[in-house]
Amino acid sequence: MSWKNVLGKSTIRIATTALLLTQLLGAAGSVSAAGNDVEVHLIGINDFHGQLDTTSIVGDKKAGSAPILATYLKEAQAKYENSLLFHNGDSVGASAPVSSMDRDEPTMEWMNMMGFDVGSLGNHEFDQGVAALKAQIFGGLDPKEGKVTHAGAKFDYVNANVIETATGKTLIKPYVIKEVGGVKIGFIGLVTKSTPGKVSPSGTAGVRFLSPEEEVEAVNKYAKELQDQGVETIIVLAHDPATTKEGVTTGEAADLAKALPADSPVDVIVAGDNHALANGEVNGKLIVQAYSYGTAFEDIKLMIDPATGDVTEKSATVTTTLQEGVKEDPETLAIIKKSLDKHPELTKPVGTTDGSVLRTDAYNNEAPLGNLIADAMRDADFGDKASAADFAFMNPGGIRADLPKGDVTFADLAKIQPFGNTLVKLELTGEQVKTLLQQQWGTNADGTPNTKTLQISGLKYAADFNKPVAERITGLSLEDGTAIDPAKTYTAVVNNFMAAGGDNYKVLMDAKSSLAGPIDLDVFYDYIVKTFKGGNIEAKNEGRITNVAASTEPTETPATTEVISRAEFVSALVDMLKLNEVTTAPAFKDVAVDATYADAIAEATHAGFIQGYGGNFYPDRDITREEAATILAKLVKGQATDKETATIIASFEDGKSVSTYAMKPMVKLINKGILGGIDQKSLQPKQGLTTNDAKALIEKTVAAKAS
Repeated sequence: MSWKNVLGKSTIRIATTALLLTQLLGAAGSVSAAGNDVEVHLIGINDFHGQLDTTSIVGDKKAGSAPILATYLKEAQAKYENSLLFHNGDSVGASAPVSSMDRDEPTMEWMNMMGFDVGSLGNHEFDQGVAALKAQIFGGLDPKEGKVTHAGAKFDYVNANVIETATGKTLIKPYVIKEVGGVKIGFIGLVTKSTPGKVSPSGTAGVRFLSPEEEVEAVNKYAKELQDQGVETIIVLAHDPATTKEGVTTGEAADLAKALPADSPVDVIVAGDNHALANGEVNGKLIVQAYSYGTAFEDIKLMIDPATGDVTEKSATVTTTLQEGVKEDPETLAIIKKSLDKHPELTKPVGTTDGSVLRTDAYNNEAPLGNLIADAMRDADFGDKASAADFAFMNPGGIRADLPKGDVTFADLAKIQPFGNTLVKLELTGEQVKTLLQQQWGTNADGTPNTKTLQISGLKYAADFNKPVAERITGLSLEDGTAIDPAKTYTAVVNNFMAAGGDNYKVLMDAKSSLAGPIDLDVFYDYIVKTFKGGNIEAKNEGRITNVAASTEPTETPATTEVISRAEFVSALVDMLKLNEVTTAPAFKDVAVDATYADAIAEATHAGFIQGYGGNFYPDRDITREEAATILAKLVKGQATDKETATIIASFEDGKSVSTYAMKPMVKLINKGILGGIDQKSLQPKQGLTTNDAKALIEKTVAAKAS
């Protein structure tokens, strides 16, 4: 960056900002060139997950819950002469107990009341199998426990990439045509191809999922059929991941858009599954996603030529459903009340917490909530008059929420474990236990890591990420330090999803014996009541898992003991992040405008990574480990509680020497596996950083930021 090109750079930034705002906020004031074009608004949600009574926090404000969402949706539709209401999969499954206790019939009742026009399948619609999916959609007795009779959806469901193996035909109809304002709109449905790996194998029994190539062929085929019926406006409801960042949209939905012909009649692809924001064009297709849990909705505006049926303009807005000042929808409240009246146990407190029993970073490391759940599983009564199992393993994807601060109810526990999985006791050899842990570390199709760290009870291990998976386990023992015997048989408790090979834990399918037991949520609830007796529910990280982070230094790079300055550290960080946004000089009194590091310091200040002291930055002073931590911690997500911070800092011999301002940042990086003790006993917060150490820290942080 150079201050010499300020004018040109500013002009580019203004144009880029305008484009980004258009993508994020939509062309609200656009006027069609053709005065007689029909304006249609597609109002939709994705990944609602039956969160009827769940309030989420967006920023620092309350958002979501079905009564608030319903008000937004009804008001949005009331504004427009021509609109359709849709959902894009995962509307049920992993639901709040107010819905899941009755097999999500309350959510289906809510969608019927709202008058949805069309919906698609998500992976969670397959949680309980194809028969349960069909009962929810088409009506009938739900096969799970046989206690709930579904009324069925009063709107169309579509999917084009799930094939029944018995018939060779799509599981449900692949598309539907809706007419509004005198124009026809076609909706084709898709679900993520990762579904078989996201649900229990029994959930997808009897169906197969099209390959990416077959999927593109199917979309082209059905788009042609729609055109043959006079439909030129085509929407793909694809429960596929997508994310828009800095004006660029990526993910499976974007890959689909790229794979379709540039002149494809598909106008819009609605994304889902990864609970993110998407709003941008790829290969001429508008891709939109509105987060999850009813915290936002999308409003897709289409201008359609009534003579040709073609879309002449398209844009979208994604609106957050903030609760402040919004009246709750009474019809939705009535549905929730009916469910709560049937299940008074949902509102009775079973204990309290201080807010520290969390699932933070459970996919990569030990987490307090993961320990608590695994302990409950290990203690489960299987009716076999046996003592507690030797081990328990919990997949991180099955931990869906944190324990809230304050009163904890059964409903809160049900939000954490919403699937109603059955626990299974297996017999595994010590060697199979080691193999199970190795299966945590998978690889995506593109070669990137796919880590799903099991939460464990009854054992502990160390994993050195500098080594290949087959050699990564460097220590595996019982809680008391006794080594696990590879030839000995142990008992282990898992859930039925894992026992069937879900999440790639395939070694569990080779267990010597298997005993089905109680429901995971019942076990968790009973353990909480028995252990804490209505008092404070506690759990913490105990060193069950010790991960040694992989070195980012090439082996041929010579070590150096030279300590770098604050300016050099910031310059390296800015260079790694490729920051190039600022057109004004740094404001610090001790940073000259023509200094070689001036640009970098200006960029870091603009990004919020540095603040300085009393108007100075002290660029030439050696940077310490704690100073580096305060800068890098701003790049990664997550927060450390006061209690967690005090506990972790106190675990180091020199913890008292850490400056107060640096305690939480250092703990945050420790939790992320970015920062470790010098010798596992001391943090040495005042020690300077060498070039190699600084580079390693920055690279680990940037990698964590991207994950």
